[in-house]
Amino acid sequence: MVFLLVRLLSVLFIQTWFVADEYWQATEIAHHMAFGYGYQTWEWQHGIRSAVYPAIFGFMYKVLHFVKLDYPLLLVELPRVIHAVAFSIGDYHTWKLSKELYSRDSASWTIICLISSWFLEYCAPRTLTSSAETVLTSVALCYYPWKKKQESYNAGYLWLVGAACVIRPTAAILFVPLCLEHIWKSRCKQKLGLRYFIIIATVLLLSVGIDSWYYGRLVVVPWRFAHFNIVSGLSSHYGTHPWHWYLTQGIPATLTTHLVPFLLAVVYCPGRHKALLPVCLWSVFAYSCLSHKEFRFLLPILPLCLCIASDYIAYELSSQSKKAEKNVVWRAMIILIFLILPNGLALVYLGLVHQRGPLDAISVLRKEIASHKNPSVLFLMPCHSTPYYSHLHRDVPLRFLTCEPNLKYEVNYTDEADVFEKNPLDWLYQEYGITEHKLLNRRDESLSKHRSLGDIKPLPTHILLFDVLLEKIDKFLEEHKFHLCHRIYNSLVVDGRRSKYILIFCR
Repeated sequence: MVFLLVRLLSVLFIQTWFVADEYWQATEIAHHMAFGYGYQTWEWQHGIRSAVYPAIFGFMYKVLHFVKLDYPLLLVELPRVIHAVAFSIGDYHTWKLSKELYSRDSASWTIICLISSWFLEYCAPRTLTSSAETVLTSVALCYYPWKKKQESYNAGYLWLVGAACVIRPTAAILFVPLCLEHIWKSRCKQKLGLRYFIIIATVLLLSVGIDSWYYGRLVVVPWRFAHFNIVSGLSSHYGTHPWHWYLTQGIPATLTTHLVPFLLAVVYCPGRHKALLPVCLWSVFAYSCLSHKEFRFLLPILPLCLCIASDYIAYELSSQSKKAEKNVVWRAMIILIFLILPNGLALVYLGLVHQRGPLDAISVLRKEIASHKNPSVLFLMPCHSTPYYSHLHRDVPLRFLTCEPNLKYEVNYTDEADVFEKNPLDWLYQEYGITEHKLLNRRDESLSKHRSLGDIKPLPTHILLFDVLLEKIDKFLEEHKFHLCHRIYNSLVVDGRRSKYILIFCR
């Protein structure tokens, strides 16, 4: 119940933007499945994502529509509630795993570490495939035969591993050494191998069947996913990091103060953690080999790191209790403050303050277009900066600046968002026509010459942009009679194309 309460509180507490995939690879696709409109990014046009995960929310949306309860608030919040509840189930199984591998005292500290982790609470309600992968991984690890590998030929946990791999194929990384070790040490290798084969074949056939039905052609998503992210190298379009990024930035940022007992456990008593520590180290090593890295990719291994940290705390306190019980109480209090206070501050700032603009802007925009007869919206922001149809729930013309990778391997390729950023004013006149403005300089080579009158697009009724862009396009806004109707706080930090405020201009 503690886990459930804490994770449900995250639904109310987390009101900020993290990464685009939270919406564009989940609820946006689900909205398209259920209502027939919603933007499908390039991944869904090339079969790189499995339809299984968004189909869960799509089914829920259909039910809401059937009972005439498909209000935007429910469409936005119910998936978050489902994720929070699922995350609490993962927490519970992590606690059970800690109790099985270590002790009751360690498991008690695991509860504290799990609920005090800012990053787990920050991600718990978010509709990320990494969050779903974390839940399935935690439950599967709980049912893995850690102490009974020789006599156990039960491979039931592999169903959960398979489900995690369907949602996110990289889930296999963590389990490959565990599965190989189980088979190697088992006395019933043939029986276990047969069960492995049946489960893997069944999961693969089901996933290929569902995805092929959804895409209307034969699609093997795990292969396409691996080809894009590993073989082709196109994932580097969204950023690359050095090999040590997870060690120097990823793990320290996500574990924060929990990193201290974790490192102490690794250095001073690695033998106590011979079950979980190799899994953590292997996963970090494998993730580090991929050029594109993100904080959220570490989610599945964080509960394991917290288990190790928790056991070290319990072990040290139990050692001290033999000397003086008063010292143990004081040490425990200091450790609690050390774990909870910094993580709490990080959660408050990142959950309520930093990058809250995109969600607030969409809420304001929803009310704006509700009172407009024929609304249309142009997002002049870095691509996927806000939720889309899944939050507006109205079939109106929307347009944003795309940022697809170089799928056709063109020479000197530049995506639309970068083309716009090179000369925003020129791009706007190119798309929506010139009034009083006359171009004095030649166009950028990435832009074509003036289009014919028939190619000029109709002006939108609303334009969203970060305030850092305003001085570059204010002439266009003035000439076309746009006025500032909303100024929405986003963040204290100016991060390149994203700045302190989001502006909504109306016409």
